[in-house]
Amino acid sequence: MKSRKTGSGHSGGGFSGPQGGAESIGLGWIAVIVLLALSVRMIVLWQLSQNNPAFALPQVDSQWHYQWARSLAAGNWIGDGVFYRAPLYPYLLGIWFTIIGDGFWPIRILQALIGAVSAGLVGVVGARAFDRRVGITAGLIWALYGPMIYYETEFLIPVLVIPLNLIAILLALKSAGQPGRLGRWLGVGLIVGLSAIARPNILLAVPAFWLWSWVQSPLQRAAVPPRRWLAPVILTFGILIPIIPVTLHNYIVGDDAVLISYQGGVNLYLGNNPDADGVTMQMPDVRLDESVEWDEFVDVTDSVAQEQAGRTLKPSEISAHWTGKAVDYILDNPGTTLWRWLKKTYYALNGYEVGDQTNIYTHTQYSSLLAPLVNKTIIYFPFGLIGALAFFALPRAWRDPVRTRPLILFAVLYVLTVVPFLATARHRLPFAVVMVIFAAVGFWSIWTMWRKRVWMNAGVATVGVIILIVALNRPTTEHLMFNPAFDLYQQALVLDKRGEFYEAIGLYEEAIRIEPRHLASRLHLAYDLVRVAENDSAIAASFEYMRYEKDNPDLINNMGHAYLGMGDTVKAKASWRIAARIKPSMPQPFMNLAELSLAQGEVAEAVNYYRGAITADSTYTVAYNNLAMIYAKAGNFDQAIYLLRAVTRHVPDHATSWANLGAVLLDNNKAKDAIEPLNRALELNPQLTEIRFNLAVAYLGIEDPDNAVAQLNTVLEKIPDHPQARALLERIEAVRRGEGPPP
Repeated sequence: MKSRKTGSGHSGGGFSGPQGGAESIGLGWIAVIVLLALSVRMIVLWQLSQNNPAFALPQVDSQWHYQWARSLAAGNWIGDGVFYRAPLYPYLLGIWFTIIGDGFWPIRILQALIGAVSAGLVGVVGARAFDRRVGITAGLIWALYGPMIYYETEFLIPVLVIPLNLIAILLALKSAGQPGRLGRWLGVGLIVGLSAIARPNILLAVPAFWLWSWVQSPLQRAAVPPRRWLAPVILTFGILIPIIPVTLHNYIVGDDAVLISYQGGVNLYLGNNPDADGVTMQMPDVRLDESVEWDEFVDVTDSVAQEQAGRTLKPSEISAHWTGKAVDYILDNPGTTLWRWLKKTYYALNGYEVGDQTNIYTHTQYSSLLAPLVNKTIIYFPFGLIGALAFFALPRAWRDPVRTRPLILFAVLYVLTVVPFLATARHRLPFAVVMVIFAAVGFWSIWTMWRKRVWMNAGVATVGVIILIVALNRPTTEHLMFNPAFDLYQQALVLDKRGEFYEAIGLYEEAIRIEPRHLASRLHLAYDLVRVAENDSAIAASFEYMRYEKDNPDLINNMGHAYLGMGDTVKAKASWRIAARIKPSMPQPFMNLAELSLAQGEVAEAVNYYRGAITADSTYTVAYNNLAMIYAKAGNFDQAIYLLRAVTRHVPDHATSWANLGAVLLDNNKAKDAIEPLNRALELNPQLTEIRFNLAVAYLGIEDPDNAVAQLNTVLEKIPDHPQARALLERIEAVRRGEGPPP
């Protein structure tokens, strides 16, 4: 009689036990999973590109990453200081843009490919941890996992973090029970380190990898490998290898000892403050809404931290400041904090997909294929089902201390990295992918019980899963997040970015009808009414807003523009003065006052207001440049040069400031000094033709006609009828022929 293979599962468990596993799903199934995943992703991409008005308008985090990558591709690889966010994902985008070129489609196609490969990796990991059918099932589930498919169409970090985590887990599974394989554990550490410089959360899950590297298989317990403790050490060393260059960058470029990024402190405070709800960005110190760009958010939170501290802070100190405020709140409110953390744990495990920057359920209307893959018709599908099956499987998976127990520990630790912060859909994806594997285990466990007619066990298991489904699909989270006014507001923001202001006004008004206290909609309604020159209506909308909140400096600053549009300069100035008094760190009211004063011929008053704008924000480039031009026009070149050199120190990548510095030096007959700033301006923006003309004049000033001619020819290539360049070139050529005096 032939012996029966033992790798197919136990009678009641449905998956291989501690002695089984380490199976392969085969290249054929990997190909099926990857091709299915890629096909679905490409169809969803196409449908979103045709139907979603925001497809070409990245929002919030996506916009931040996209702009960062474009800056890198333009040559700013070193950066200007400490990383606020972990840099790996934007740097990979930047490399891609450098090789392939800018554009939304190429990077989204690349991300679809990465997502498809990730589905294949899920299959391989599932087979290695359990058995072949678990791997195939898990891979197919992830290929069709709607939330991940959606987030892969955005410019967000999970598209990179998840495959890195899967590779690290796969390498750990292959080496599990073999602490002596030090080279393999170094490789595991390298991948974990790369994941950390994409999203540092995984550092808190490193104990799971330590456990994999430490535990022994039953066959090895009799003979303890020598230097067993070396495996976790080598693993940790591998983790540090990708991190050290990032730390050195922060120290050398930013003069601050920051391990990876300094975002952690403010993120912790966002999750632990009097206004925090666990799913949205709320803090009492700063007014936030979805229209705030990330760079503006960083500038504001950094400035507020320094105002509260009463001194200039390094990035590490800014992070420590917000961390301290969060810890103080936690210690002062232990009961409230514990209750909030319990709620956030439930939010993280609930089936509802909490969107922190966009509502994923709203976006499903733009894709007929995505809609069934993320829906809430009966239950919150898919996680409402995945989570229930996964929880059912966890006790069975716990039986294997070598392979699957560390996998459970990884999922638990990753959940704990989410709970103190914001429990949103994209932040739970790195542990959701592990839950998918456990869900496949749960499915096959119950299926095997029914197939083998173990009726009692099968019935109890099925009832248990149903109870879990009910528990994880309660509408608590949806009720917290359900806000049709907010959805309309987000759609209006997209229309604003597209310049469709009248359409946006209609949506803001509809949002206000639904929720009269939706202040963000009221504020942006007033903005757009000014943009379309309906100034009377803007003033009326502003006073309606003031029924709920009187001292909003942004609103009052906007009212100044409305009054100016109505021709009432007295009320315009009064509005801007009030806004400046309410928020002295806000430069825009000072700038508006300066420009109006200048238009009215009050130059001295304009100078004072420009200085006020600079005091409010030392990086406000427009104020520096405008004030410098006033001084230059008055013949005070020294003061103009001082201001322009100051702004180039504060904002070294601002091409216009370098160009103005060169122009003022040139006007002050300092041609030699003008060449360096003009060349720097060209490096930053080669398209600024006037810089080349000024550079040609500077070269003539140091008697270098060859370089002058080269610059003038470049100008004429771009603008053939440029009169000044043509005239200057002709004079140079005449001099060379001996037909006239030097220009």
